[in-house]
Amino acid sequence: MKQLASQTLRHEPTAAPVPVPTRCKEGKGVRNFDCIYYEACLDKAAKSMWSGFTCAKCAYYS
Repeated sequence: MKQLASQTLRHEPTAAPVPVPTRCKEGKGVRNFDCIYYEACLDKAAKSMWSGFTCAKCAYYS
């Protein structure tokens, strides 16, 4: 217990936002094809059996 009291807390730098694809109807979403995370989001949508996804609510969509 004493060991915990003597340790100093270290604050980690704020992590970059995580890409967040959002499920939507096929053909209804907007996508950022130039995004470095596009392939990962496409994989997530495919593995989740989504008919479509959008990048509109993602922090990386611009």
